[in-house]
Amino acid sequence: MNASIPAGRLFSMPYALLLPLLPMAAIFLLLLPATPAHRIPEQFPLWAFFFGLPHIVSSFQTMCDAEYLAAYRQRAARLLCILFLPLALVSAGVPASLLLVVVLILTQHHIVAQQYGMSLAVARMRPTLAFAVCKWSTIGLGVLATFQTYAANEFEGTAQFSVLTALAGHLAWPMLMLMLASGGLLVWRSRHSSAGAIIFVMNVLLFATALLLIFHTPYALAGLMLVRILHDVSGFVVYIGHDAARNATRRWNVLYRAIPFLPVWLLNLAFAIGLAAGLTYCANRVAAIGWLVTGLTLAHYYMESFIWRGPTPHRQHFKFSAA
Repeated sequence: MNASIPAGRLFSMPYALLLPLLPMAAIFLLLLPATPAHRIPEQFPLWAFFFGLPHIVSSFQTMCDAEYLAAYRQRAARLLCILFLPLALVSAGVPASLLLVVVLILTQHHIVAQQYGMSLAVARMRPTLAFAVCKWSTIGLGVLATFQTYAANEFEGTAQFSVLTALAGHLAWPMLMLMLASGGLLVWRSRHSSAGAIIFVMNVLLFATALLLIFHTPYALAGLMLVRILHDVSGFVVYIGHDAARNATRRWNVLYRAIPFLPVWLLNLAFAIGLAAGLTYCANRVAAIGWLVTGLTLAHYYMESFIWRGPTPHRQHFKFSAA
């Protein structure tokens, strides 16, 4: 059974229209008065229990399926290596700050590539030079924005932070113009698909709005939260849609088979948020578990690089299509 995305069903793809607007409204109406006390999303109580890790756990829940484990068995060893890599490196003496820098860069790549990749898939377009320019200029801006906000907690007032701020100031506008120009070209080229063009427009506007908030207003926190909320919820939309389709006639997934009287979409959310909350609680108290959670995050990035490409089991049950 396939979970396709009809153009008229906006709730099937809220990252296209609804969610870029709803988080923005919530942030400005509810959260901005608190911005002087918080600089990054993780400083909000309970943020980590609901954002970031839960949709990552949701992605691994899809693997609790004998056929899927058999299909991806050749990747299992690599996934396990990535899972334990951060803990192994920090135990070997690699500075934690260096590892976190790498994770921040990979996170920006993951978020931007996923959002634009969805747009490309729905528009049924192949990657082009314009797509590469748009993606990498957005990633570059995202890295600058992340370092400017996250590094400020430890390095504000230092020479390194001053250099970073000056670099961001000189590069932000040219890169933003490049992103908007290449994004506009992609929108024009995707005009044959109204859904694809709309998603491209909304994603480009989303990133542009977030970056302007971070670089040119006192509300950098709002920009960070806007992108993070969109990314996490769109991830849940995909994995809940996939699991509901895969387990519609028979519960192949052992997690959902254990509680047959509840719908799959509810179980997906409950398991993901519950497991992520437990991992977050333990990670805040045991450093080794914290590094394993970091490894789980990196393993998620790697896993998403192959489960949605080609004729994989995941693609058989969820199509990024407006048809």
